[in-house]
Amino acid sequence: MKQFEYVPEITSELNDKTKMELRKYVLEYYRSKLKGKEVVNKDTGITIHFSMTSGRKTAMGEAMYQKKAEMIRILPELVENAIYNNFGKRKPDESQEIIGYLNFKGRCKLDGKIENIRIAVQFQKSAKFYYNIEINMIK
Repeated sequence: MKQFEYVPEITSELNDKTKMELRKYVLEYYRSKLKGKEVVNKDTGITIHFSMTSGRKTAMGEAMYQKKAEMIRILPELVENAIYNNFGKRKPDESQEIIGYLNFKGRCKLDGKIENIRIAVQFQKSAKFYYNIEINMIK
């Protein structure tokens, strides 16, 4: 099993924010600092694109919680250092442009505690790859 060579670290800055405030923060941060960037994942050599579509989906189209919002500040480092895990097929109701998903696992240290992260990268027929991120939640 591959080991994580680098684990990014951050400190919480978004305490006591509502879900809507977190969504707004993520969208504004993404738009101003990440939109249009590309990162090469070290494990696969794949260039992953940070499109505004991915940013809107992260901010508005999925579950939102503080840990996930905090991760937006180190998203390029997370994507760059994530380890490939497996391939997921396209869902039947998704665009034919989508081939499937490359699933990655990642780690970061938030407030001194290791967090396990799942990153799904959408693989499209145009040979472009777009990310999606979730933090593993303990139930």
